[in-house]
Amino acid sequence: MKLKREREAMLPDKNDPAKDSFDLFSSPFYLIAHAEFKYHEDLDKAILKFDLDRATYRILTVLMQKSPINIKELAHLSLLKRSTVSRALTRMGREGWVETFLNADDNRITDVYLTPGGKALSAEVMKLASRQLQRAVAGLEAADLDELTRILKRLIGNLSKLSIE
Repeated sequence: MKLKREREAMLPDKNDPAKDSFDLFSSPFYLIAHAEFKYHEDLDKAILKFDLDRATYRILTVLMQKSPINIKELAHLSLLKRSTVSRALTRMGREGWVETFLNADDNRITDVYLTPGGKALSAEVMKLASRQLQRAVAGLEAADLDELTRILKRLIGNLSKLSIE
């Protein structure tokens, strides 16, 4: 119990929504959400020239790292609902960017593959994403980015544990 109180004590009052001195605009999660919004605000406009939306962009980025992948895992890693992924994959299949096949070991599972056309599209889209990332991290040191990544992974790990209720 003492360790729990010590951890709670490390949280500055300005970051605690239950405190009178809470400052929303300095809150880490507000800032994370704001940075994510600003990052995608421009990127969303840029990917429109490829006739892509954010869901398709997310799916492409995951498929660049993991192809083949089953739809359930693709939805999880792309941070999208399975129904959203299924609709996007239908369109992506019509465009020739992906192919789907029943899993060889379990025909209840559908695997998604990025086609050569999908890989070419993804490479072009990743150039835009790279420019946006370069813009976002301008002036930061590599060590700062490594530390930010470490902290974000820790936050995700903490939030992936049991819920507050």
